[in-house]
Amino acid sequence: MQTIDKAKATGLARFTSLVYLYTGLGIALWMLVANAMAKNATISKAILSMGGSHPFIFSVAVIAISFGFINMAMRFAQRSYLMTFISYVLFIAIFATIGVPIFFIYSAAAITQALTVTSVIFIVSAAYGLITKRDLTKWSRTLMIGLISIIVVSLINLLIFKSSLVMLLVNIAIVIIFLFYIAFDSQNIKAIYNNAQGSENLGAIALVASINLVLDFVNLFMSLLSIFGGGDN
Repeated sequence: MQTIDKAKATGLARFTSLVYLYTGLGIALWMLVANAMAKNATISKAILSMGGSHPFIFSVAVIAISFGFINMAMRFAQRSYLMTFISYVLFIAIFATIGVPIFFIYSAAAITQALTVTSVIFIVSAAYGLITKRDLTKWSRTLMIGLISIIVVSLINLLIFKSSLVMLLVNIAIVIIFLFYIAFDSQNIKAIYNNAQGSENLGAIALVASINLVLDFVNLFMSLLSIFGGGDN
C-alpha cells in the first residue's frame, strides 16, 4: 500500500511539473507571437484597426476562435498528442492578438515590470493552491459568477459608458478574481491527474490542463499592466 501511495505521489509530482512547464512555455509563446505580430506592420495595422473600430466584434471573435481551439485540444487530448499540440499552438496564436496593442501603448520597461510582478503573484497563488488543505472547489460557483459579472460590466462599459474609471475598477476586480483562479486551477491539477490515471496520453492531458493557467496569467498580466503601466510609450 505504501509503495502504491509513493508511486502515485511521484506520478502526481511529475504531472504537476509537466503542467507548469507547459504553462511557462505557453506564456512565453504568447508573448513572442504577440511581439512578432506587433513588429509586422501589415498584421499589426489590421489588428489595431479592427480593435479600434469594432472593439466588441473584435473581442468576441478572438474569444470565440480561441475557445474553439481549446475545445479541439480537449477533444484530441485522449487520442493524439500531436493534434492536441497543434490545437494548443493555434489557440495561443489567436489569443496573442489581444496582446499586440500593449507593444504600442506601453514601454518595454513597463511590460517587463508587469511581467515580473505577475510572475511573482502567480507563483505565490499557485503555491497556495498546491499546498493548502482547504477544498478550493467550493470557490467554483463564486468565481464563475464573479467572472461573468466582470465580463458583463466590461461589455456595457465598452459599448455605452466608455468610462476610464469603470475600466480601472474592472481591472482591479480582474486582478482579485484571477488571484483566486490561479490557486483554484493549481489545486485542480490533482483532480485532473486522478481522473487521467491509466491514460496513455498524460502529456496531452497536461498540455490541456495548462491552458487555464495560461489564461489566468495573461488576464492578470494585462490587468496589472493596464493599472500600473501608465500608457507611457
